[in-house]
Amino acid sequence: MFFAVGKDEAVAYVDSRNFTEPLFVFAIMVVAASKPILTLAAMIVRGLARVVPINTQVACYFLLLSVVPLLGSFITEPAAMTLAALLLADRFYSQGLSSRLQYATLGVLFVNISIGGTLTPYAAPPVLMVAAKWGFDIQYMLLNFGWKAALAVFFNATVLTVLFAKEIAKIKNPEADQPAEKMPYWVIATHFAVFGGCGGVCPPPSRFYGHIPVFPGLYQRLQ
Repeated sequence: MFFAVGKDEAVAYVDSRNFTEPLFVFAIMVVAASKPILTLAAMIVRGLARVVPINTQVACYFLLLSVVPLLGSFITEPAAMTLAALLLADRFYSQGLSSRLQYATLGVLFVNISIGGTLTPYAAPPVLMVAAKWGFDIQYMLLNFGWKAALAVFFNATVLTVLFAKEIAKIKNPEADQPAEKMPYWVIATHFAVFGGCGGVCPPPSRFYGHIPVFPGLYQRLQ
């Protein structure tokens, strides 16, 4: 457009578009990928895995493909995908998986993330776009879509975990050979606050950056 119709028309067109959603997705994924948030998520997964009466590695794998995708209903699907993918990469992919298990894991993860955000009307972008106009509240989502999605998520994760349980159980636990790195709780709490702040803002597109807690006024200064 710049070369065809000139600078003013090209800039005017870009300014007329609504980039709130892609900007939000970028921001929430960056914060979700920060080390304190990943540390907190890993601690929660490990804690839950100890309660499940099966091999710890198998339990962690199952939780990363089931519980974490369902968190997309609360922390948004992009954030859930970021957490699940990075935790799977660190605990399993880095230790060497067969090609079959690698592709099967990605396939189930993509499916579970895609449907795992339908428990609530405010997290999954496709639901969010129509929820207000169609009157979808939390009760409606849970009764009509949520329980079905949760059932499918756990079914998918269970089938894959059972099929590859022996291989998963043999995977080396990277945390067992490395000294635990302590993360200050105040650092985790600060990042979690920023993470929650990103998920709770709905600013005008032109001022999105200025409303992200970690970058106050950045957009205006860049202008």
